Amino acid sequence: MSICLILDQKLDSRRNGDDCEFNGYLEDFLSLQENELDPVLREAFTTIQEKEPDTKICVGLRNEISRNAISNQIIRYKDVFKLNGKPMICPYILYLTNGDEERALLIMPDSEYGYIYAKGLYYCMTEPGSDFIDCKNEIVAISAANADQIVRTFDSLFTVKAGALQRGIDRNHFRNYEELKAAAIDAANQLKEEAADELLAADDRTELIYANVIKWFLLKKVLYVQYMVNKNILNTVHEGNVKKQRNQAKVNADEVTFLSYSEMWRLTDTPAEETEEPAEEEA
Repeated sequence: MSICLILDQKLDSRRNGDDCEFNGYLEDFLSLQENELDPVLREAFTTIQEKEPDTKICVGLRNEISRNAISNQIIRYKDVFKLNGKPMICPYILYLTNGDEERALLIMPDSEYGYIYAKGLYYCMTEPGSDFIDCKNEIVAISAANADQIVRTFDSLFTVKAGALQRGIDRNHFRNYEELKAAAIDAANQLKEEAADELLAADDRTELIYANVIKWFLLKKVLYVQYMVNKNILNTVHEGNVKKQRNQAKVNADEVTFLSYSEMWRLTDTPAEETEEPAEEEA
């Protein structure tokens, strides 16, 4: 099934669904009075809508974490499977049909490590067992500091192959895998350092804990998958031995340290009876 057809079927509250927060024409999304977009995103979306009036947007798309995906089994980050429902949320996906071709742009709001999380979402969305498994060549992921970067990437969706476009974006962020790995580890450590204060201040600890678990999972996911898809590493480092490459990819993912689900529940100063960890579902 094509990317646009799949996304079109995702239901928001206007169609009595909870797959996402909003799904429809970009023009309608921009016109919502209650919509408070980041200025960079508003500028980019407005420009894109003016160029391509038929562009649609899916906001806050919820996805499950696949238990069956081989990479998730190898990573073995069990905390992510303690989260209920569809805990992985894609902030914004623009999608458009142009002739016989369809493309989607997954957009993560700009932050220090935003692009790593964007790549993680892309890898999860397109892994075996997901709705978008057959759409790898129709989706590009981005996190951009300015509107021009978002617009230029969207403009290139139908003129440059998705893989080539994504590799070019990769190079704009990291010169090599080692730089990516160092950034992912830094991101994980930053999450750990900030978790205690944020949990103490949070009105809804569940929401924050879920968000942290997903972020640590995405960091692990990127380090594993990005290493595995690198044929140069396979041939020059591991002499074509996929098993050795896989073992090292797991080691890399394991370097992402985290606070456990249970630890985050205990990192509060509220009474113990209020901070008990929710009962876990049977696997």
